[in-house]
Amino acid sequence: MTYTNFKGRHFINTQDWTREELEQLLELAIDMKRQPFRKSLANKSLILLFFNPSLRTRTSFQLGMYQLGGTTVVLNMGLEVWNLEVEEGVVMDGKAAEHIKEAARVFSRYGDMIGVRKFPDLVDWKKEKQDAVIQAFVKWGSVPIINMESHLYHPCQAMADMLTIQEHLGGFKGRKFLLTWAYHPKPLPTSVPNSALLAASKMGMDVVLAHPKGYDLDEDILKAVRENAALNQSSFQIVYTMEEGFQNADIVYAKSWGAPAFYGNWDEEAKLRSELKDWRVTQKRMQLTRNGKFMHCLPVRRNVVVDDEVIDGPNSIVYDEAENRLHVQKAILEAILS
Repeated sequence: MTYTNFKGRHFINTQDWTREELEQLLELAIDMKRQPFRKSLANKSLILLFFNPSLRTRTSFQLGMYQLGGTTVVLNMGLEVWNLEVEEGVVMDGKAAEHIKEAARVFSRYGDMIGVRKFPDLVDWKKEKQDAVIQAFVKWGSVPIINMESHLYHPCQAMADMLTIQEHLGGFKGRKFLLTWAYHPKPLPTSVPNSALLAASKMGMDVVLAHPKGYDLDEDILKAVRENAALNQSSFQIVYTMEEGFQNADIVYAKSWGAPAFYGNWDEEAKLRSELKDWRVTQKRMQLTRNGKFMHCLPVRRNVVVDDEVIDGPNSIVYDEAENRLHVQKAILEAILS
């Protein structure tokens, strides 16, 4: 395969990349999997900024950069490093000790790439939809920025998902991808479901979104999914029962999220959510699929989101999915930095 020159690009969202470009990254990730150690990024440095906790993301990026011969600096923002102000034109007399303008510019002088992980506060969807932190680093930094999960997107997870599907199904066309909402005791960001839908539709899968009424995702995201489906001559539909969604699915991707309509109003959402505990992936529902594979980004609450017999069963591919985070992120790093 002839590779496009990706050097210097940001990796914020899979929608910013063409299907052909994403396919090239997947091909490179497969090569990385065959030959994990190489010195393609010797003398390169990656700065990872975590505003929120991490297990797979932090570990896979650190080990990935090491396997490519580079160096990683990890900073836990608000703990090891003081809070950063993101709003422009404000009087900084609050808890933030430094503006993100200075931080982005200084980090850009130290490192060759910056990775940023920042979850939403789940308070104001209209405001959080702007993805202010990641976009500020893009605006004020002068090196490539990689999105390790933001308010809106988790593109590295989505790429690992696509690599896993390709490995297990052999391709994307004509395959049914179900993204189903699942019960969780608290609201979670929409970044994973957004990116899963965008990537699956971008790669040409027939996508089904199943969720209870009231848990709609952002209309701009759904519009992009519809456009992807139209471009690939595939399909996209939304259903409101798990049983309808599971029918003949090749992939069952479970994820909970808090609906943007409920941001800032947990008391109201809690009443609705408490009645939805049956939105759980069970073996009985998996039997409705076409020998479907079970996927989840992890961490997952067992016997809340998914039953033990499903996640521990032969059709669960969650550990392949988690491993592939390492390989696709190495591909992204090498493609952009080398």
